[in-house]
Amino acid sequence: MHEISIRPDTDDEAQLALLGSPVGALGSGYARYSAAMYFYQLGQISAELLEVYRKCCKFDDEDPTAMAVHEQLRN
Repeated sequence: MHEISIRPDTDDEAQLALLGSPVGALGSGYARYSAAMYFYQLGQISAELLEVYRKCCKFDDEDPTAMAVHEQLRN
């Protein structure tokens, strides 16, 4: 769906792992949203995609990737 560049010697890898938190896992919605905010602040994802993660953050069972595909967002 979207490409994120990992920079050496940063928290990027840890944040990318959080962004990919399993749908349905307890607290995963907020973990994904916080990671999305991290990458948004770096200019790695769009405001529209960040909004998808925001909409899904309260619901651990909501898949932001599926919602972004449904809304035809790229990045």
